[in-house]
Amino acid sequence: MSYFKLREIQWKTKKQKISQIYSRGLEYAFISSDYQQIHQLVWCKDFMQDAVYGYLNNKKVSIYGFVYNPQTFLPLHTDSTRLMLTNWRDKKLEFKIENCLDFLHQIESRLKMQRTVVEKCLGSPKRYYKSGVWLFEGSRRWMKSPPMISLYTLFIRLGFVHKWGDPYQKTIYQVINEKTKAYQRNDAHYLKSSMEAIEWIMKYGDRKIFYHHIKDNYSKKVSLSVIHNNCGVVSFARENTKPYFPHWHRLQSLEKKV
Repeated sequence: MSYFKLREIQWKTKKQKISQIYSRGLEYAFISSDYQQIHQLVWCKDFMQDAVYGYLNNKKVSIYGFVYNPQTFLPLHTDSTRLMLTNWRDKKLEFKIENCLDFLHQIESRLKMQRTVVEKCLGSPKRYYKSGVWLFEGSRRWMKSPPMISLYTLFIRLGFVHKWGDPYQKTIYQVINEKTKAYQRNDAHYLKSSMEAIEWIMKYGDRKIFYHHIKDNYSKKVSLSVIHNNCGVVSFARENTKPYFPHWHRLQSLEKKV
């Protein structure tokens, strides 16, 4: 069995009814600087970018039943990207994590980014005993913009079907071409739809594409519904984000003129 460091977590057990695309698969939650669960676990990764938006703009966010209120909730940890994740249906989740780290580390090395580390969370609710609950902590750059946090969660899911030692490009190719079954429904479609954005990020680097200051990438001038519905990595690839964040697309625009 793989060995991971253990982490004491203060759990948030109170739940609200949330309208989500998924009702199974990976669940996510942000963890505070002192290792407390900030909000309930959610299946829809878009709520992650909503929480960052609310925290940075000191603004209560409430959408599809998900709520994050910076006045009453714990503050987000922004020195790194600290995500709790689990899938109670996946009893073999622990044995996929090392493969996932191999996939992530290849990409993070290419981007000259701090490598993700994983710890096992102690004292999880009974529902998650068989799958375990895991704390992924990566570079703060993964949460620096909505497309990046969206991409991070997609890459984590791809990592769960990655074969240790294979180039990350091979895993992407095999999922897109359905030679490897995606970890979660729609992942092959999302990956195929976001490939142009992935290629931009791998070519130019995220630091050259997005604003240097994280708050500029979650501008309060942009509505919460846009952040949630139109600012993930697929929307970025389709340039649906261009009317709201033209700065993100300036390098691609120059490239197209050449």
